[in-house]
Amino acid sequence: MNGVPILLNNKAFTPFHFYSYFLSSVASFYQQFPKEKITFFLIGENEKESFLHSYYFDPITIPLFLSLADQLTKFHNEPISLELYNTHSTNKVLAFLDRSDFFKVSGNFAKPGKNILKFNKEYLGFFNLNEQRPEHKVRFYSLNEVNSSHNMINVSTAEQQRDLLIEYYTYKVKDHFEDILKESHQNNKVVFDYVQILSELITNGVLHSKSDVYALMFTDREKTCFSISDNGIGLFSSLALKEKQIVNDSYKLFDLYNELLNEIPLNVADKIKQSFYAIFEALYYSILKDRKGLFDLMTTVVLDSNGYFRLHNNNAQIIISLRMFNEIQSLVNMRNLIYDNHLKYISKLITKDEFMTVFNELTLVVRNEFKKLISNIISNYNQDVKYSSIRLYEVRFKGVHIEVEIPKKY
Repeated sequence: MNGVPILLNNKAFTPFHFYSYFLSSVASFYQQFPKEKITFFLIGENEKESFLHSYYFDPITIPLFLSLADQLTKFHNEPISLELYNTHSTNKVLAFLDRSDFFKVSGNFAKPGKNILKFNKEYLGFFNLNEQRPEHKVRFYSLNEVNSSHNMINVSTAEQQRDLLIEYYTYKVKDHFEDILKESHQNNKVVFDYVQILSELITNGVLHSKSDVYALMFTDREKTCFSISDNGIGLFSSLALKEKQIVNDSYKLFDLYNELLNEIPLNVADKIKQSFYAIFEALYYSILKDRKGLFDLMTTVVLDSNGYFRLHNNNAQIIISLRMFNEIQSLVNMRNLIYDNHLKYISKLITKDEFMTVFNELTLVVRNEFKKLISNIISNYNQDVKYSSIRLYEVRFKGVHIEVEIPKKY
């Protein structure tokens, strides 16, 4: 039986390992066996008899792996086999995955089973008792779930659909994640912002990316981590489907993207370059909106929480931290002015002409600030690939994937 092991001895299955090594192993399998369906092994076949091996499945990698399994299931039109081994070395990993609802979500269970993985259920259960927080579970969000309870078919406009989904997922996010967020933040406004932003991102995944969304939040003594992953159409295609392509007199969609392609050299394959620049087009679009979203999540994590924000789109990933404080703070100042301008107009404190005058001016300033940021990022990448803020991959991982790390002291 041909396949790829998930866990390797003394090698943590982290997002970094997933993007840098595991996806390459999956791609190599299909290059070697193009007509076969892949099988995943929990551990390598030659390791299953070992008593002393050590394995670790990073919790925030679970949404990434499930998103990949979802993609492969759609490709093959049937679930992907997952070979399990319940040994002394794997028992703790199996127990954690079981308690995190990994098998419940991915298997053919009645609810919410996605039926994307096929495994022997006899390996599950009867694990040693171990305290694991009930909040440490992988969550699965689907438009079908909303349809079954709210009948989205009868909602006439896209804006009404969006409002319904935002309301629905705000309730879900509060239920699933608010307790953990409150432990990481004493500031109720920051917690409120996280709830609103995560609800917005989940809505984007199911509505615009046309995908199911997997998410997990995990906390320990040092940090709180969050991962959200969809396997949809990606940032570029999602933006291309926006009904409103012209934002204002100073910007229509893909203005920044096209400028970056033409003006800022990046010596990589076109597919990688396009994935990378689409990230910044999406952030630029987000900073101009009257709703908080992707850009606001990034800055809340980095500036308000002193954390790390990672955003992966198809073949590219950016990693934002306080190392970019000056550039990010400048953009945040512009974002605050834009958001305040929106609020004044919505509250009818200014006329439409007054709103658009300010909006057009700020739009151009923001575009120039983004170009400075991107130029600095690429310059640092060209000088030192290993420690740069971007990761560029030959292997495409479809969709949009976000990981967040927030130090516990905040």
